[in-house]
Amino acid sequence: MHLTSTLIGLLIFGLGIELPTPTAAQFWSVDPVAQWRKEALAERGSGICYRTLTVHAVNPNSRSRQLSHCCDGYVNKGTTQSLKCEPICSEDCSNGLCLAPEECECAPGFYRRNKRCIFVMA
Repeated sequence: MHLTSTLIGLLIFGLGIELPTPTAAQFWSVDPVAQWRKEALAERGSGICYRTLTVHAVNPNSRSRQLSHCCDGYVNKGTTQSLKCEPICSEDCSNGLCLAPEECECAPGFYRRNKRCIFVMA
């Protein structure tokens, strides 16, 4: 009998506690422009070129040095220790990306007109 009244008391006490209210599920949508930008930048060439320089050294095996630099049409946005060569586009590449020297690609939903990326009305 004592066990039954204890269980009933716990049941009544348990019913008095508010349970958390259910919430609606949240879904993250992928921004197509951000996804395109990420993929386009990943596929863009490094723009780093190499040249061999011969220097005077006592050891003949160490006379040849390989130097890295930004290729023609690229500018270094990093340091001399860590090159970050980015292509140069003289045209306006807003709403797009400069993927190679003088090669601007428009983001999804935009098209190229009069040397600019214009939004496409759907």
